[in-house]
Amino acid sequence: MTLVEQLRAILPDLLPTDPKDAIYGKELVEKVRERLSGNYADASLRWTFSHLAADPTSPIARVEQGYGYYRRPAPDQQPVVVTEPVPTQPAAAVAPEPATGREDQPEEKFRAFFVRHARLVDRYPVAIDHVTAQRQRAGINKWKFPDVVVLDWDIGEATDAGFALDKALLEVKRGLGEQPFRLTSVELKVELTLSTFREYFFQCVSNSMWAHSSTLVVAKPVSDALLANELRRLGASYGVAVQSFGFTDDVFATLPTASAISAMNQDDFERLANNVSVTPVSPGSTRAALDWEHIRDMKTQSGEFVDLFEWVARCLRDSKAYTFEHFLSLRQIEQEAG
Repeated sequence: MTLVEQLRAILPDLLPTDPKDAIYGKELVEKVRERLSGNYADASLRWTFSHLAADPTSPIARVEQGYGYYRRPAPDQQPVVVTEPVPTQPAAAVAPEPATGREDQPEEKFRAFFVRHARLVDRYPVAIDHVTAQRQRAGINKWKFPDVVVLDWDIGEATDAGFALDKALLEVKRGLGEQPFRLTSVELKVELTLSTFREYFFQCVSNSMWAHSSTLVVAKPVSDALLANELRRLGASYGVAVQSFGFTDDVFATLPTASAISAMNQDDFERLANNVSVTPVSPGSTRAALDWEHIRDMKTQSGEFVDLFEWVARCLRDSKAYTFEHFLSLRQIEQEAG
């Protein structure tokens, strides 16, 4: 049986019927494991809970306010709410505004999707806008900045209130002079072909030398055997991970604009994410330390890199895994108050 089939059979016996007694995801994972056949990561189980909760035919429902899950009532047990119709004036038809600028470009749609997808598995992504960097002589900043930087914490665990850092292990890491986090430089491409892959690969190599690791992520499948072999060979030689999100042409063509993807509620995005299957092409490798000389140079060119490292420093200072957006909000509030 698949994971979804097993959960549909298991969950009715584990879930409370009253939403007031809703069970948190962490506790539900522990209860499910006792009956589950197969070894699944906690993140996979929690994501599947959320996915099933958006399906009205599944036995699991999410509470509307706050956190937690309960057993979805059978259709004949669900309350019927009757309301009096309210007369209204017919609304004037308003055509949706056409997408303008970069947000309708395929590359920007994929970047918005990648950022949201990374958050599903408790990763902390930051999109880097190349055009905000200082202007330099032609060619100086070419292949210098990645599309996204992803922060991963090596200490802590996912909770219903977010990812919680382990303060004790954080202090141990500090005492040993070890970094409790990893920064991955990500280059995003819609498609790779035999005529473009080498250029795109070395673009990824060039803009990632400062980071702990680097990943080249392609939206569409890498179906050509020769192309896949070349990517594996280069990936092994340079330590670059290569991944495909497996978007078909039809599904990718129907993606909403970048801003619409960013604004989606969680359930709608998870339904959209069902259309992809992340496939590793090359595993890559991790460097022991960051290249601080390279980072200092990038910070002089890009305010976003200044913000990036202020964000990491704030998380370490407070022992909290803030999202980048939360950090920016905190900083703004403090600046206005000070």
